[in-house]
Amino acid sequence: MAEQDEVFVFTRAKLGNRKHLEIDLEVEYGVEITRVHIDLRRLLNFRSVYQREEVDNIFREYLLERKAEIVHIHHLGGLSLGIIRIADELGIPVIFTSHDHSPFCPRGQRIRNDKRICQKIILDECLECLKPQTVGLNLPAKLAMYVLAKEQGLQMLREMHKEIQREFSRLYQIIAPSVFHRERIIEAGAPAEKTSVLAYGLDLSLVETVPPRGKNSPVRKFGYLGTLIPSKGIEDLILAFRKMKVKGCELHIFGEAVPYHGIYDYDKRLKEMAYGVSVYFHGAYQPDELPSVLSQIDCVVLPSRWYESFGITIREAIRAKRPVIVSGIGAFKEAVAHLKNGLLFPAGDTYELREMLEKLATHPELADSLVEQGIEVESLPEHCEKLRAIYEQAILASSD
Repeated sequence: MAEQDEVFVFTRAKLGNRKHLEIDLEVEYGVEITRVHIDLRRLLNFRSVYQREEVDNIFREYLLERKAEIVHIHHLGGLSLGIIRIADELGIPVIFTSHDHSPFCPRGQRIRNDKRICQKIILDECLECLKPQTVGLNLPAKLAMYVLAKEQGLQMLREMHKEIQREFSRLYQIIAPSVFHRERIIEAGAPAEKTSVLAYGLDLSLVETVPPRGKNSPVRKFGYLGTLIPSKGIEDLILAFRKMKVKGCELHIFGEAVPYHGIYDYDKRLKEMAYGVSVYFHGAYQPDELPSVLSQIDCVVLPSRWYESFGITIREAIRAKRPVIVSGIGAFKEAVAHLKNGLLFPAGDTYELREMLEKLATHPELADSLVEQGIEVESLPEHCEKLRAIYEQAILASSD
């Protein structure tokens, strides 16, 4: 979009060794990027987890200096819910794309510590999820004090949800990448009349350079691509792989383990689970390395446990002519039709997942038929044109 319009990016940066609220200004690919270093430990109370007046003030000056006509928010994590109000008070229409289940779910994924899905957002259970994050010497004692007092904690969560709904009522439009995700965020409290579906636009020029697998060639190298966190179901995949009876199979795991709600050694746990079998950990990879990654595997497996909002990797794999095995959860079911362009299994069912792995390993003709079905994907230019139309409508409406 920056080729036709003036685009500015405002984002949070890790504190590192910088001062709280210190600002960096950079230009990447012709786009000005403003990064605000925020010390997430500076919490006066529970409300300051999601509402930071100092960030609101910085954002107000930012918008005024750049004479912004439209604001498109992609995530509020670590910033401030108040930036919606700031833009609205300045008469600037705001679009919000919901990529996960925040801010309605404080953890963003609607999944509990025991990996059960939150089919509904129940504040008592939100409190239980937050509790492990508030205990520990390295976390703010004030936040622990507020959240661990149950009645007071529940009241603060109720107030948070009221504030979210109040601020979301200011939005011109909320965009969800799938029908499933739209239904979930409306269920959580997003205004239905303002919430629409617009699938992500993808640049698949790289993955379409991946050499196709040979016809009837055996499926032996299974691969997981993505972040290594508990909600992604990687433990299920390793357990299922360990139970496989087909000889000569390998599991290749590509991705980086990141801190996850107090868990800092998840990659170590996974490696311990995989000890003694042919599981290989390759670490993080860059976007331009995706063709090389896909060239090393015969099948992509995505065993996610949470309500995924879209499924970019599914589409990349199918367009690269790699069969997919995915959990039938969230928006994954909108991307994959079982036995047509992929295989589905119930999320968390390691026995069914093992059967899917063995089915492809013993029936190469099935792998061939799955990739022939393909999948429709919207291109980046198509997506940008649809976004531009939304922006123009919003600007026009705000001038009335």
